[in-house]
Amino acid sequence: MSFRTATTGLPLRALPRTLLPRTPSQLLYQRFASSSASTISPLSATEQSLAKQLDWPTYLSLRKSQRLYGLVASVPTTLLGFFGGASYFATIESDPTELILGLQPVYIYGIATIACVAGGWLAGPILGSTVWKMVNRRSVKSIEAKDKDFFGHVVKNRADASRNSVANPIPDYYAEKVGSLKDYRHWLRDQRTFMRKTSFLTEQ
Repeated sequence: MSFRTATTGLPLRALPRTLLPRTPSQLLYQRFASSSASTISPLSATEQSLAKQLDWPTYLSLRKSQRLYGLVASVPTTLLGFFGGASYFATIESDPTELILGLQPVYIYGIATIACVAGGWLAGPILGSTVWKMVNRRSVKSIEAKDKDFFGHVVKNRADASRNSVANPIPDYYAEKVGSLKDYRHWLRDQRTFMRKTSFLTEQ
């Protein structure tokens, strides 16, 4: 059974513009996306064979577990970034009268500590994804082929990125929260609702 049939394929307008990748799902999209347009290249015969080894419910469940691994891993890496940065910059002796970039050293060290925390938070999903791949190493090639197939569906069915705004952001642009067929159907409805809403505002 195809993905379109399994998800009752709700028709939506095709789209897309590539956004800067920040998470494993976004990095995967960037990996599969064409450099000339926001489209996903067709699966090769080998990729199609690998993708068929996983049904959609199993694949989506694995995607959900990958996201969970990333979130869990973000906790220790964020704490490590905080304690590492705080302990390092707290030991640096500084003269309050000597400014760094026009600011007192204490402020610069505070900003640097926050940067360490942010770096730890961003490293979490990468670490979690690495561990997740090790746990599922026997299915990695099939999962990667299915990833490419999945993002092809995402590209065809998500809302137009040009209509994104702070007041009305596109819901789950990379479909990161999709962990089941039910989630995917809900994601399709969200994309359709977003396009209806933006079309209504444009016509006013």
